[in-house]
Amino acid sequence: MADFRRLLKQAGLDGYIVTSALEQRYLCGIELSDGEAVFLVTPKKAYCITKKLIVSKMQPARAFLQTQDVPFGSMLAGALEQVKKRALKRVAFDPARVDFQTGEMLLKAGCVRADGLITDMRRQKYADETAKLRKACQIAWESFEEVKPKIKTGMTEEQVRILMAQALLGRGADSVPFNIVCFGENTADAHHTPSKTRKLKAQEAVLMDFGCFYEGYTSDMTRSWWHGTREPAEYKKIWNIVDTAYHAGVKALRAGVAAGAVDKAARDVIEAAGYGKEFFHTTGHGIGLEVHDQPILRAASADVLEENQVVTVEPGIYFAGKWGIRLEDSFLVTQKGSKKLTQK
Repeated sequence: MADFRRLLKQAGLDGYIVTSALEQRYLCGIELSDGEAVFLVTPKKAYCITKKLIVSKMQPARAFLQTQDVPFGSMLAGALEQVKKRALKRVAFDPARVDFQTGEMLLKAGCVRADGLITDMRRQKYADETAKLRKACQIAWESFEEVKPKIKTGMTEEQVRILMAQALLGRGADSVPFNIVCFGENTADAHHTPSKTRKLKAQEAVLMDFGCFYEGYTSDMTRSWWHGTREPAEYKKIWNIVDTAYHAGVKALRAGVAAGAVDKAARDVIEAAGYGKEFFHTTGHGIGLEVHDQPILRAASADVLEENQVVTVEPGIYFAGKWGIRLEDSFLVTQKGSKKLTQK
């Protein structure tokens, strides 16, 4: 919160209205739902305008966040009353983080738009954020290690999905935001919905893409392999190409490197092998409080990687109606390269 207040001062703002529960959690560390509170942050103080039901929930942040309860439905009005009471002249909000009606009300009250102040701040992770991300990644890896040996011929995608969810939650995950299990031709669907009826055959491809939230921070991991002892030569060939592309992308990670350069490093490997059209998504993305966060590792990106950002590297090759392969881990960007947060 203190760093954000300093940022407001540097930006010449008297205050900032925060209605997004995700951004509120970032600022105070307390999990809220959208509509439970409105924050007003100034260069000197921070206020939480909320309903009486939530006041006790805000106690852990009382040292730096003054809480005021108002009648239900008047939280935004309460925040604007604070603006008026303290004669704040230049108060901003992020139009991407409010609904249309709220944005119109804020503009009518004299507030100004300021795009992405907290979004940009969230790109680089503090040490405690990195520790939570590392733990989320550890939970994901250990859960996969537990579940993979249990996957047997005849199981449905849904049954494996449930096993993975149970393993993640059993190791301390707060929730499971995504849990993709694919067999055979479904592995060519990059974001497949697990089927309750599709059963695993004795010899076919498997792809699992999963992650979990731990104290608000997410992990993201993908593994692909051949189920059975008769792995086709073509599958092994494509797996090795994807693996080489993955390592090329990882090698390119470093503070000061363009996000597009990481995408190019991985994509060049796949294109050189003749499968450029079969790699149709970005090479990676940031993770944090959101599963898909900034920066995005894509060719058109203007982003330059910074120290302490956390990103995924996840190239893939897919053959519609046949099978697909994707490999993915999460990395902390450093000055000299990166540190892998996924165990293996």
